[in-house]
Amino acid sequence: QGISTGARNTLLLAEAEYYMQLANAQLQLAGNPELAALALGMADDRIVQLADPALTEVRRALSDELAALDVMEKPDIEGATLTLSSLAGVVATLPLREAGGDEPDPAGADEAVSGVDRAWASVKQAASGLVRVTPPDETAMPLLTPDAEYFLRTNLTLQLQVARLALLRGEQAVFEQSLADADNWLRDYFDTDSAQVRGARATLDEIRGSMMVVSPPDISGSLQRLRQYNSLSGAAQ
Repeated sequence: QGISTGARNTLLLAEAEYYMQLANAQLQLAGNPELAALALGMADDRIVQLADPALTEVRRALSDELAALDVMEKPDIEGATLTLSSLAGVVATLPLREAGGDEPDPAGADEAVSGVDRAWASVKQAASGLVRVTPPDETAMPLLTPDAEYFLRTNLTLQLQVARLALLRGEQAVFEQSLADADNWLRDYFDTDSAQVRGARATLDEIRGSMMVVSPPDISGSLQRLRQYNSLSGAAQ
């Protein structure tokens, strides 16, 4: 209120362009189609307020893009992260495999595991330092010392937390590698005949299968048309 029509229209156009840019960034960079759709809807609201027939093609492009986002397959990232967090919380109760022969103790794990609550860079650094243990012989499983068992369970918990954070950040390669490492440790050092361990591994498989990368639709058309409109309007003035 209290500004000229020209200034108001300029502001609305700038807001519409900003929301379109935000939508493209949320979809292409952050992989968040929900926020992308919200931003496109806000852009469309600004275009409606302009009430300019010359913007009809822009609104048509927005409508098509919103429809494409609506039918886009959206993995349940929130549900998967909650499941991974819950799974990390029960690692301490999962039964280990029975002890066997005199294989070397696999307890050389990196003790710097407090990075779960640190910044993402620290978490990835901690994860990269985890010891990769050679799978034990099926006929002989070493008796783990209390310290070795503690670090085995702690590092498994850390891998699950890394997978959760990687999923939230859209780092697919880190997510998949962390899940694979966690599943390998469950297979090699825990009692795979236990219903708890079988359930944990099945949960990891389900999460891995449900988080397939989906190619996002192109929602840049409306932004291009709006910029063409702005160029033509500026040239006319």
